[in-house]
Amino acid sequence: MRQTLAFGVTLVAVAACSDLTTLTQSNPGTLATATVYTPANASLIVNGAIGDFECAFSRYVVGSGVFTDELANAISSGSNFNYDRRTIATSEAYGSATCGNNQQAPIYTPLSIARRSADTAVAKLKGWTDAQMPTGVNRTKLIGQSYAYAGYSLVLLGEGMCSAAINLGPEMTPAQLFAEAKIRFDSAIVTATAASDATTLNLATLGRARTQLDLGNVAAAGTDAAAISASFVVGTSNDAINLRRENFSFISINQSSWATVDPTFRGLTVNGAADSRVAVTNTGKNGTAPGAQMFTPDKYSSLTTAMPVARYAEAQLIVAEAKVTAGDIAGATAAINAARATHAGLPAYSSTGQTAADVKTQIIEERRRELFLEGHRLGDLRRYGLAFAPATGAAYPAGGTYGNQTCFLLPDVERVNNPNISKT
Repeated sequence: MRQTLAFGVTLVAVAACSDLTTLTQSNPGTLATATVYTPANASLIVNGAIGDFECAFSRYVVGSGVFTDELANAISSGSNFNYDRRTIATSEAYGSATCGNNQQAPIYTPLSIARRSADTAVAKLKGWTDAQMPTGVNRTKLIGQSYAYAGYSLVLLGEGMCSAAINLGPEMTPAQLFAEAKIRFDSAIVTATAASDATTLNLATLGRARTQLDLGNVAAAGTDAAAISASFVVGTSNDAINLRRENFSFISINQSSWATVDPTFRGLTVNGAADSRVAVTNTGKNGTAPGAQMFTPDKYSSLTTAMPVARYAEAQLIVAEAKVTAGDIAGATAAINAARATHAGLPAYSSTGQTAADVKTQIIEERRRELFLEGHRLGDLRRYGLAFAPATGAAYPAGGTYGNQTCFLLPDVERVNNPNISKT
């Protein structure tokens, strides 16, 4: 449906960009915001905000995948080498580029635009009344959706960025970004409940569980995650018509050979059988980067394949972590197997003879596989304090050595243009 809403997405993004650059631009071909931000366009505005998030999310999945150990660079390009070996300069495309056909996946600006689009939608909707809505449009439901997607934008900024800013405000730590995300999710849960919107309620509740985990509130995270229904999944709404809405993993790996599945995610098994959660295909081709062999992820097999944003299996792994933290090994095991049961033929996990520490290690591995290329790996590496691989100082195939970056630094586009952030 959202392919018909392209002009709304563009207008919301244009309005949002001023937050990031403070540059005044004029385009006589655009519509005035006074014309766009009217009650008649309420659904369009929210769908535009969701579209901005989905575009940002797909880029984050690929960019964070190359930065960590999910993907490896496959193209001979200095900037791509920097991404892969964790030596990215703050002037590079991860900070300033927007959604497009990018060899280096943009991170900061698309997520910031998505956050601003959703927050703007909330502000406009709360300024209108139900009576002003077009026939059949539920204003309360739209507010809940907007709050939820603002929350997810902030979660990804917190998990991926070393720091960030909101609305030309001061530089914020990940913990501060997570606190802002929780505020959005709290509001989304209240509003979605009032609107009887089960999908948004599950989306926001799982988003809050993820945020609580990031904040170190494991028990609260488990409580929220336990409320997620077994059939729940929300993914992107991709098509093969609009570049912003195409599956960016397919573009980057299958179509353009900019990246390949990292060797550490190839040939993984469970009890000796291939693990369907991380199934990959050897294309028999090589990339242009030194030593790059092209392996593609089976889970994203076309431009139109949806990318999961939140789903039941993720919730169950959060439940498992809360259970094992509380010393309930049996409960953690049951939750792990509830997540595994979402994949036909995947063997059950047995914790017989294992300690709580053993089960916690298994949960981390389950998350690595279950959430492969879904935008969780960078946040997990940081939250669990896991070592990045290859190690800092190890030789990089195209020259130089792997760096010590473990998050995306605040980019120049924010530091230079934000009057409330130090320029050094």
